[in-house]
Order: sequence, then C-alpha cells, then structure tokens
Amino acid sequence: MIKENKVSRYLLYAIGEIILVVIGILIALGVNNWNQEKKDHRLGEEYLLRIHRDLVQDTISFNQIIKSNNALREDIKRLIDTLYHGVHNIKQVKYMGSIYDRALDQVFSPNDNTYKGMISSGTLGLIQNTELKEEIVNLYSEYEQKRALFIGIGQWMITVATAETIQTDFIKFNDGVSDIFTRPEMLNENDFAFLNDKEDSRFKMFVKAISATAFNQSASNTYYQELISKCDIVLQHIDQELK
Repeated sequence: MIKENKVSRYLLYAIGEIILVVIGILIALGVNNWNQEKKDHRLGEEYLLRIHRDLVQDTISFNQIIKSNNALREDIKRLIDTLYHGVHNIKQVKYMGSIYDRALDQVFSPNDNTYKGMISSGTLGLIQNTELKEEIVNLYSEYEQKRALFIGIGQWMITVATAETIQTDFIKFNDGVSDIFTRPEMLNENDFAFLNDKEDSRFKMFVKAISATAFNQSASNTYYQELISKCDIVLQHIDQELK
C-alpha cells in the first residue's frame, strides 16, 4: 500500500488491527475477571458454610456446658448441705472432692479455626456481604473477650484452690491423690475433722472455696448464654445469604 501511495488506507488498516487486538485483550481480561469473581464468590460461600458449621457446633457445645453446669450446681448444693449436716466418712469426703474438681474446671474452647485461618490468609474479604462480614468479625471479637474473662476467672480459681490446698488437707481425698496413702495413719478421719467444726478457719476457708466454684459456674453460664444468642443471629443471617 505504501509503494502504491495508499498511506491513509494503510493507517486505517493498522488502526483497525490495533483496535481488534485491544478488543480481544479486553474480552480476555473480562472473561478472566468474570471467572475469578465466580471463583471468589464460590470460595466465599464455602467459607460461610464452614463458619456456619463451626457456629452450630459451638451452639451445641455451649448448651451442653450450660446443662452440665446446672447439674453441677445441684451437686454443689448437696455438697454444702452435707457439709453443714456433718461429714461422717472418707467416702463422703471423696465425693465432695470429685464435685469440687469438676466445679474448678471451666475451659473455653470454641471452634474458631476457620475464622482464624481466614484472618491469617487474608481471605475474609471473600465474604461479599459487608454487613454480614462485620457481624462475623464482631462475634469472634466477642469470643476473644469471653476467652479473656474465662482466663481471668481461671486464674482467680487457681488462687482460691491454692489457698485452700495450703490451709487444709482436703486434697488428700482427691481421686488422683488418695491412692498414694497406703496406711491408715496417712489418710483418716483426723484429716477431715475440720469439716465438722464450723468455727475452724479451715472450714470457713473451704466454704469460701466452694462458694467461689459456684460463682465460677454461674458466670460461665451467663457468658455462654450471651454467646449462644449472638451465634443464633449470625447463623440466621448466613442462612439468608446462602439462600
């Protein structure tokens, strides 16, 4: 074309070729972006399903703990009743020890691995519903607050249990300890005589320790009930999103 002095036609042809190439690139980019968005959307839904599963498991677990704590509280009432009516044998003391041990044990272990994984991998943005994402973040922030509260109460209970252990021989009747005392003089009625003397400072210390476990159980139930309510709200919103 140039040799034939048809420069203008050549330029139009070249421009047309460039336009076609650009259009092809734009189409390819659009298709690629569409595929990526589709992939991200699918992955976001998968994460929501996993969080939904975790929250369902947490709700079941929290309800079971509340039920267990309620039963434990009834055991604590019976322990106090036995204590004030008089302790007559080692079997009674061992039973009281088993209740005391269970009352001390309050560990917060939620299923938050999916959320933590999303935070560490930077995939939280795959949840496209901004309001729902904010609710999930707030819920797991509440988890961390409750974890801190459980740790605080646990440390307080360690202090209480330590003081009780130092001042009394009650630990000797624990199932994990009593078997090492193989002779009558090592473990006998004299070791729990303080439980029958309401004026004994050790008796008063033991009552305080048991009362502390009751508070521990009651506070734990309150925390779990609050989390159940918040989990239910997020679960409902996830269901709506996935539909």
